[in-house]
Amino acid sequence: MASPYSFTTIAERELNDPDEFLPTSIRYEGQNIIWTKPGYATYRGTPTNYEMADSTILCNPDSVSLPPNLDRISKSKNATEHQKRYVHDFKFAAASIDHWKESKHPNEVILADAISIWKTTCDKLTTNPHFAEGWYLPAFYPIYSYQCAAGIQNFFQSAPLLQPDKSQLFWKRQIDQAQEMFNSWEALYYHVTSGECIPFPKCLWYHKYHYIHQRKQADTWKRFFNNSSFKEWGTRN
Repeated sequence: MASPYSFTTIAERELNDPDEFLPTSIRYEGQNIIWTKPGYATYRGTPTNYEMADSTILCNPDSVSLPPNLDRISKSKNATEHQKRYVHDFKFAAASIDHWKESKHPNEVILADAISIWKTTCDKLTTNPHFAEGWYLPAFYPIYSYQCAAGIQNFFQSAPLLQPDKSQLFWKRQIDQAQEMFNSWEALYYHVTSGECIPFPKCLWYHKYHYIHQRKQADTWKRFFNNSSFKEWGTRN
């Protein structure tokens, strides 16, 4: 189930636990790229898309054909409670997405490709050796991306009204930095995670803003990304 909360509210809830949002636990193991901690974007951590609301009611989870690894888990007599919940959540999410696509966007080929990538990603994650309790269904890129962009727009429309002491130049810089973070995150999806069918990281534009400008902990933010391939995400700009 997607979250009824806003993008920034969801981010606020995880700010005290960097393992919940940092992408630095992505590792190469042999020829594979895997997560060693569940810091990726999740379906349950994506704000609700109200265009999909009727699909969550009208869909039929029992009609979903499970991909190979999830099918094996569903038939196993030794499946853990976590694995059973994961399969259950996949069936509901997949049924909702499929119904939404067929009823609202039946001719969109790019959307069909994104759904295929998401289903393969969900299935492949179950083979990760670290997959365990606390590893939830990965986010669906088209919806997460839309909600992330909407979050930037909504936040920076209201923030200047709540903090009138800050200049227009300050807010312009924050919008530019948030957009730069979004663009970098988007490129990572298209050039790395989608092709590998691994969960994509969370887009950290709000996390960065909060640590640097609310907590005044720019050095802490920078240290999160030291000695990692995400070093540019830690820059203050």
